[in-house]
Amino acid sequence: QDLFRTALKRLCQVGIDMAMGLGAFSLAAAVVLSLWGVEATAQGALKLDNYTFDKVTAIPGWSFLVKFDQSYAYGEKQDEFKMLAKHAHSSPNFLVAEVPVQEYGDQENDDLRERFKLVKDEFPAYLFFNEANKDGLRYTGAVKADLLVTWLRRQSVQIASIGTIAELDELARKFMQDLSDSVLAEAKALAEGEFKEDRKAPLYVKIMQKVLEKGKDYVTNESKRVTKIAEGKLAPEKKAELEDKIKILGVFMEKSQKDEL
Repeated sequence: QDLFRTALKRLCQVGIDMAMGLGAFSLAAAVVLSLWGVEATAQGALKLDNYTFDKVTAIPGWSFLVKFDQSYAYGEKQDEFKMLAKHAHSSPNFLVAEVPVQEYGDQENDDLRERFKLVKDEFPAYLFFNEANKDGLRYTGAVKADLLVTWLRRQSVQIASIGTIAELDELARKFMQDLSDSVLAEAKALAEGEFKEDRKAPLYVKIMQKVLEKGKDYVTNESKRVTKIAEGKLAPEKKAELEDKIKILGVFMEKSQKDEL
């Protein structure tokens, strides 16, 4: 088994070197996915180590969400990671990856943990890498697949939302372009009609009304406020309600952040 692992690592590194030498960056990612990803603990995720980490995350035009965690992670947070990895499989130029950090023995990949100043007690830790975030952008929210997706979309990753309403998402992005009363009216009609049984629908309308009152900054400020509250000790129902609001605010932020560029 050790011999197989060694050969697999070498094949992965050679494949990346060849692909990058040819300028075939998408091929490089494919080599990693096909040869190295088989060792990952979650389907759809790449397993990286201190030999492959820099080579993979340096591929131009690609972005990566990397989970640093103990070896053989398990539990609810790992289940959320598995859900995210599968959900992200169709996202263009984006891959989910993981770095298992050994606590004992050879302490494999502990050097990467130290490099990014991560504390084992805070595992799993998620860092986002692309050309603008070469040192990694830390995700600090709750480890939930839907909230991670909302955050990734704010980093301009083309990944489908989880747990929001697609028709109202489209109206939210349209609304943030010109703060139109007509778009608000459309949202009200959907919330009171087709989606009247969905408790999330009225949130879109309320956020639009608040934006008209307080301006676009309301979205960012409210997201920070609600996120802080959601991190505290709350009843499950209240926590779920706040997490719904965070996801929907994230949809509004997608457009408002692009407007600032």
